[in-house]
Amino acid sequence: MTPSRKEYLYQLSDLSEKSHTAEYLATTIDDVIKDIGADRFSAIVSDNAANVKNARKIIHEKYPKIENVRCVAHSINLIACDIVKEKFGDRLLRHVNTLTKFFRNSHQANSKITQLIKEQGIKGGELKLYCKTR
Repeated sequence: MTPSRKEYLYQLSDLSEKSHTAEYLATTIDDVIKDIGADRFSAIVSDNAANVKNARKIIHEKYPKIENVRCVAHSINLIACDIVKEKFGDRLLRHVNTLTKFFRNSHQANSKITQLIKEQGIKGGELKLYCKTR
């Protein structure tokens, strides 16, 4: 992602047949950095699995100007999953889904909430149902 928030996909690779050691992942990431140029990177962002965390560390040690960043969205998702495992969180999500379904199924309520979302400048455009992620 660029400073102007433009996203680029440089490369997709099927690494499923390789052992995902920190060294292998760091080498794979390093190849991309070398192709594009280290000066064009400000951070490497990933989840916090031990091998990936160590790969980020290896890259940061080799390129100190490239920050080693744990994915905040992934961390929030893990926290949310822990909350949902508790009775309170499970009940709360069931109630939220009930409300969401009400607004989706009532054309008048849906129209009103859509109008309020637009007036308030809320991003996302609509209510979302909770669903599990991996």
